[in-house]
Amino acid sequence: MEVDIRNTPPPLDWGVTVSPEAIERLAEEWRHRAFPLPAWDYEGLPRDLDDPNWYTLCVTACSVLACIWPPEGEMMWTTRFEGTELDDAPAIFSCFSRRIRNSRLDLAIFDRLTPEEFFAGEGTLQLLPERWKQLNTVAATLRADWGGSAANLVAAARFDAEQVVQLLIDTVPGFNDAPDSPAGRLPFHKLARLATAMMSAGGSVQFTGLDRLPVYPDYMLPRVFRHFGIIDYAADLATAVDTRQLVPKESEWELAIRWATVYCGDRLAEALGSRGVSVTTPALDYALWESAVLGPDAATMGEHHRTLTLAY
Repeated sequence: MEVDIRNTPPPLDWGVTVSPEAIERLAEEWRHRAFPLPAWDYEGLPRDLDDPNWYTLCVTACSVLACIWPPEGEMMWTTRFEGTELDDAPAIFSCFSRRIRNSRLDLAIFDRLTPEEFFAGEGTLQLLPERWKQLNTVAATLRADWGGSAANLVAAARFDAEQVVQLLIDTVPGFNDAPDSPAGRLPFHKLARLATAMMSAGGSVQFTGLDRLPVYPDYMLPRVFRHFGIIDYAADLATAVDTRQLVPKESEWELAIRWATVYCGDRLAEALGSRGVSVTTPALDYALWESAVLGPDAATMGEHHRTLTLAY
């Protein structure tokens, strides 16, 4: 059974509680805020790709756009691209950009490289063997099932965002992010939705239905919700997060954090809407992410939870 995580909060005994009052307070505080969609003009991304090659880059890169934070006591992974040292998502993107030849990403290139060559850099990039296996499986699937281009998948979905997400989930390994839990199956699908939004934003055709996608259950959004008192962690979970202990993958703690993130994203969008602020969930997601990473309060928002996973 699939759980409606957008309209139902996680069980109280899983360690995460939600404050409806805090959601209303943040909606009031943000009622005059602008909510643009992300431009996807980050460093490390190419600037001259046609739609087919852009879509393919988005799907392959997003399939490994996860778990970029370093283990405790080790250096953040960085890589150099066009004279600039990059980390986090721009560093991942740049690994793909520097393999583009004649404005084309050749999926066969992954057969000829090692993970150390492709992800060359300094510091620690976690789950490197698993990351490389996933990337190769995604590339092989695009070649075998989608004619070597994610554009064929997008065309089959008729440029409908929900259908693009569903085809990624159903046909491309690594994008089906719906763990089973005691409450039922939890449809998170963060990377599939991220890849879809990224393809739409950077291509020549804006996909329909982007406003129907939920916010992304990742590491940064829970920091914002916790900072504003929208979600609260039980004492033992709070201690684990604040002391950078690993939160086990698919534990009730981890699932509750991600579930609450999706649920609170929808409630916040509703609260803003009741104040006359029409905001799509991708735009709201970007506002939350920007607050956690670039905003004036970012440094005060405390730790994010740490889970070893390629799902986000």
